[in-house]
Amino acid sequence: MKISPRETMLLWVTGVIVLFGLTYLICAPKIKAWTALDAARKDALRKIGLAERLMAQGPQWEKRLSELRKKLPQYPPEKDMTADLGIKIEQLATKNGLTLPNRDTEKEIQHGNLCELAVNCKWEGKLDALVHFLFDLQNEDAILDVSQLTIAPNEKKFPRGSLTVYCSYSRTQPAGAPKSPEPGKVTK
Repeated sequence: MKISPRETMLLWVTGVIVLFGLTYLICAPKIKAWTALDAARKDALRKIGLAERLMAQGPQWEKRLSELRKKLPQYPPEKDMTADLGIKIEQLATKNGLTLPNRDTEKEIQHGNLCELAVNCKWEGKLDALVHFLFDLQNEDAILDVSQLTIAPNEKKFPRGSLTVYCSYSRTQPAGAPKSPEPGKVTK
């Protein structure tokens, strides 16, 4: 049987098309995997660069942390801070014309010798009194901070709502107790 030049050309074209089709079927998943691997590599390099920049800033953050620690008031370990904190918040609220009809103090959370105490407060008053109260709380440096502020309208009186005040402070070491290491410091 003799194959004509036309049939030979068709066989060659068909072979090339089948070869390209098989190559695509075999290589397409590999190309997708390589693309995903390249994207993951670029993301990892970006994260490494970010981590290196943050590590280079470590001494600056340590300095800021030590400055903030110096601003925190220190209290003896046996002193209950709930009453002092309640009085301080009440004084700031009264000074600014805000009424705190209800206060609920949560349990103290300790992180080494650093402590945090949360007070949930219900408040009533004018909005400008609330703004001045929040401003005075913020001016207490690292001691007081507010979160979870809600405001609700009240047709009969002034607006009302709730807020949570967080108080940060440190505890002094009792006499003769070993000194606790600062967070982030390695001791030998």
